[in-house]
Amino acid sequence: MVLALDISSSCIGYCVFSNSGKLLKMSCVKFNSKQTKFERLEKFIVEMRQEGVDKMPIETVAIEEPLKKFKGKFSSAETIAILNYFNGMISSWLYTNYNSEPAYYNVNNARSTVFPGLKVAKEEGSIKHEVWRKVMEKEPQINWRYSPKTRKLMDENYDMSDAYVVGACHLAVIGKQLSEN
Repeated sequence: MVLALDISSSCIGYCVFSNSGKLLKMSCVKFNSKQTKFERLEKFIVEMRQEGVDKMPIETVAIEEPLKKFKGKFSSAETIAILNYFNGMISSWLYTNYNSEPAYYNVNNARSTVFPGLKVAKEEGSIKHEVWRKVMEKEPQINWRYSPKTRKLMDENYDMSDAYVVGACHLAVIGKQLSEN
């Protein structure tokens, strides 16, 4: 099995895939903005245990690579440092729990591997929304999260979609490596 994650300090999207590529589980862990990094780590661990993910026979872990350079208003040096630090905390727990060193994937490369020629629809204007739409088409059984008040798609769906893309990319890379041997 493959565990794939999109780690941020506000939400961790995750998916579990069988080795044949079947999606077995997709969810997320949302954090309160007042929680410390350590409280967020603890919440992540508790939710992985509650969902039984910590006991699944995970063989490999795939993670969206954290930001490495400045990009727009959400990538100050402080933000990048916090994301990298938190990513390291989660990665360390995953390594300890599954005895598997995580593989890291650049989100743009992963998206182009899983959805070649991905284009953003002008009316939507968001690559994250377009990725979500593609994942929704591939996995119609998923019950996506909508705001109970506004009925709008909630942001954590994008984190779950990126986790899906990272996992699907990892499976594609592994498949290529196996076929080359």
